[in-house]
Amino acid sequence: MKKKVLFLVMSLSILMLAGGCSKKDVANEPNGTENTATQAPEATVAPTDETATEVAPVREAYEVGDYITLGEYKGIEVTVDKLEVKEEDIDAAIQTDLQANTTQEEVTDRAIESGDIVNIDYEGLKDGVAFEGGSAQAYDLTIGSGQFIPGFEDQLIGAKTGDKLALDITFPADYTAADLAGQAVVFNVTVNSIKKAVVPELTEEYVKANTDYDTIAAYREGTRAKLQTENEDTMKNNKINSILTSIIDNSEISSYPQTLLDYYSYEMKDYYTQYAKMYGMEFADFLSASGMTEESFTTQQKSYAEDRASQELALNAIIKAEKIELTDDEYKAGVAKILTDYGYASEDELFKSATEAQIKESLIWEKAVNFVTEQAVEL
Repeated sequence: MKKKVLFLVMSLSILMLAGGCSKKDVANEPNGTENTATQAPEATVAPTDETATEVAPVREAYEVGDYITLGEYKGIEVTVDKLEVKEEDIDAAIQTDLQANTTQEEVTDRAIESGDIVNIDYEGLKDGVAFEGGSAQAYDLTIGSGQFIPGFEDQLIGAKTGDKLALDITFPADYTAADLAGQAVVFNVTVNSIKKAVVPELTEEYVKANTDYDTIAAYREGTRAKLQTENEDTMKNNKINSILTSIIDNSEISSYPQTLLDYYSYEMKDYYTQYAKMYGMEFADFLSASGMTEESFTTQQKSYAEDRASQELALNAIIKAEKIELTDDEYKAGVAKILTDYGYASEDELFKSATEAQIKESLIWEKAVNFVTEQAVEL
């Protein structure tokens, strides 16, 4: 059976979580956290000691020929679906931009409706006693977002500013906090204010004030060009994925170095552990909130580790067969590109996230990927 190989080496995606991401106060959310994707992270470099949650296993040196017999890797035939930008794609992208500039307008002449942003104080009581994590002051909640447990938001519809309500709520049977799962509680809620989201209209004035363009027509053309660039990147990555998958299928992997499997298993778990921390959660609670069990995560972790190890073995075998080397100039150019692409202020800042050896490894893998891509035949 052909396995889909994750392409993880074309760009140096250092394993770290962007500091600009918003962190939710999960303890103050009756519904815990929103569901998150479980696709394996695209990364080539594990976090350094500054960000790692535990010490990463060491990838010990190995003789690549002991584990893989390289098959055909030159002249790989590949078919890539062509992606074109349609007018509806431009419309959707512009609508996303408009929504990103949404403002809020206070509502004083009506009751709460679905879609409103309400500011509330609330206190959750179980058997008349406040429970941990069930209270907050001046909390902004979008009605209909599904952010809180079922029934909470719906019962606020129709209330007005200044109203005080007692909401009868039953926690879901599978709620992550065992002492609340399936339990009936009361939330005392005070409505402090009501606001509605106002999405701006697409006008010439909006374009001039919020974009780099002077007219709607120019804005649409600029959006088209941006989407086309994104499509080209996607097609390029799809092509590389297909090539690498074919190379691995053409090769014979007898086994994996155990330290590779250990390392890449760690890499995936550490990524999700750090992601959970962004939400103020423990790893086990994060899995549960994401709809995963320890067993299902372990299965994905094993598959991810084997995919990553297969890719590394194939690329290192190609590097050995072709005697590919990374020159000093290529290394310097690669570092400069990373600084630009990822917004690092200096090399010192970059080296807080990755070591020189890790960067060199990623760059020589990229060189190997470029080699087989140039050799491939697109049908």
